[in-house]
Amino acid sequence: MAQWRRPGADEILLVFMLLAVIGSIWSWLSHIASPQNALWSIVLTAFLAWRVSRGGRVSRMILIIISGVNYAAAALAIARLWDRAIMAAAIIYAAQIALLVSPPVYGRTKPTLIPVRARGWAQLLPRPPAWLLPSGLLAGGLLTLALSHGSVDWIPVLGCRPAASSACTALAEGYPLRWLTAYQNEPVIFNGALLKDCAQWALVSTSVLYLAWLWLTTPTGASDYVTDTTSQPPVTPRIDTDLAG
Repeated sequence: MAQWRRPGADEILLVFMLLAVIGSIWSWLSHIASPQNALWSIVLTAFLAWRVSRGGRVSRMILIIISGVNYAAAALAIARLWDRAIMAAAIIYAAQIALLVSPPVYGRTKPTLIPVRARGWAQLLPRPPAWLLPSGLLAGGLLTLALSHGSVDWIPVLGCRPAASSACTALAEGYPLRWLTAYQNEPVIFNGALLKDCAQWALVSTSVLYLAWLWLTTPTGASDYVTDTTSQPPVTPRIDTDLAG
């Protein structure tokens, strides 16, 4: 239990795998992924996580890329699907990235083994600075406005009856949902679509800022971690090329 209170690379990778299993099962139950794809995702993630536990740097980078791609796919689908499952998936993938870039896991994959343990789980996901949340919300709002000007399409006008002098289609702006249009020279704003677009881009901006802040501040805070005297070097040779042979 003491090791779980001060997690090292092994405990962090176990939690990473638990999140991967939860995310895959959730995707399957929410019909986002088929059962076969969910199963293969779990098997591949388990193999790569095992390689990371043996010191595989390439496997760690592959997992970071996979988690990043999954996070982007989930985050960019929030406005369209507007479902708790897709929001939970985005949070899970972001947490996986944070675990993979933590000093204990990073130290396990260095050419020279650096076994360290966190002083607690809260140290792996520290509280962000006060400026981060307002900055993320502001960036999300600016992205919503900027993308509305760069994404234009024709949409049908609700409740319109076509006549000789007017058409029942209008140009609409917004991405991924169209939330701004005009009918008979009057601007029309769809509040629901605007809220969903803002929520999506605010979440994306805030999480990206947090992960960037976490990555930039990790080297400075690495001295706050304790040396893992219980960790043993991997049994297999620590070959730098990992899967590349």
